Amino acid sequence: MKILDWIDRIVVVISVAALATMVALVCVSVIGRYFFSAPIPDDLVFSEFLMVFIVFLPFSSVQAAREHVFVTIFTEWMSNEKKVLFETFGVFVGLIGFSIVCAAVFTDFQDSWEYQSYVDGPLELKEWPAKFAVFFGVALFSVRLLVDLIQSIHGITTGTARATQSEEDRVLDTEF
Repeated sequence: MKILDWIDRIVVVISVAALATMVALVCVSVIGRYFFSAPIPDDLVFSEFLMVFIVFLPFSSVQAAREHVFVTIFTEWMSNEKKVLFETFGVFVGLIGFSIVCAAVFTDFQDSWEYQSYVDGPLELKEWPAKFAVFFGVALFSVRLLVDLIQSIHGITTGTARATQSEEDRVLDTEF
């Protein structure tokens, strides 16, 4: 678990660095375009590739913190045990779905690496780094889902499982 948490922290730092880089890139390119008529070449492609790092790498960290959107309108009135069962089922379905997605994006990355695919433009940027980021983010998320599934099943069998708090309950529990 500590290794997975450590990897999560690293990929979140990479994601934040990609966001800062994208902000700087867009600012410099806009200034260059409007004041000097010289934008950064392939600035849109750079932004597209950086967006992949920003979106896909933090998936596992968001899962670990249970910070994604939960639809709780139908489960608010249920007992903790039933909520845990629904959450465990959701994690199981997510694991199956994202394992399939992981295999698909790995194949896409592998093809891009093998053929050294690039984006047409002045800089002819390679596609594989962005495709690897998608694969790595989805793979890390799948591993996190597997760990969460094992922990949930263990919690159900021992009777120690606790359902994720709703956002409303989190806010109410926050001390000011």
